[in-house]
Amino acid sequence: MVNLDVSQLNPHTSDELRQARRARINDVQGKGKTQRDVFLSLDARQALADYLEKEHPRDVPDITEEIPLFLTGIEVASRRPDGRLAPRSINHILDRIGRWHDAEIEDEARHLSPLRPHDLRHTFAFQLAQTTGADSYELERRLGHRSQRYIQRYTNPPEEVAASYVEDF
Repeated sequence: MVNLDVSQLNPHTSDELRQARRARINDVQGKGKTQRDVFLSLDARQALADYLEKEHPRDVPDITEEIPLFLTGIEVASRRPDGRLAPRSINHILDRIGRWHDAEIEDEARHLSPLRPHDLRHTFAFQLAQTTGADSYELERRLGHRSQRYIQRYTNPPEEVAASYVEDF
């Protein structure tokens, strides 16, 4: 996420994102230097369009190379010269979101904190497995895993999750 550039977003303007039926981030680099395209949901497209329209233009650094997609606010003293958001900043933002969520939810079983980036990846993977009927090929493509060991994590849920499927009948 920290290495994404605006040019990787397709389409890459806020107006085009709002009107697009499909959008993606091209050439996302994962572990082991693997590259894949990441498709964006309607909610993600709308959120990115809002961000590009309202926040991004005022924080764009004066650089000639690629413009980072996610930027640290221009007023932040520790801002990098290229303006890129640091991994630590992302962790801090997600931790704060998790704490805000937990403050509003009384049910302890639904608390998120501490919320970490990899938790979002796992959530996506479980949802994708459920939506695709545990299609291991699609999971492999979207998650970038080459090992079936990791894919089985999402196609063979833990006992408590599997039990909840049956209980819902």
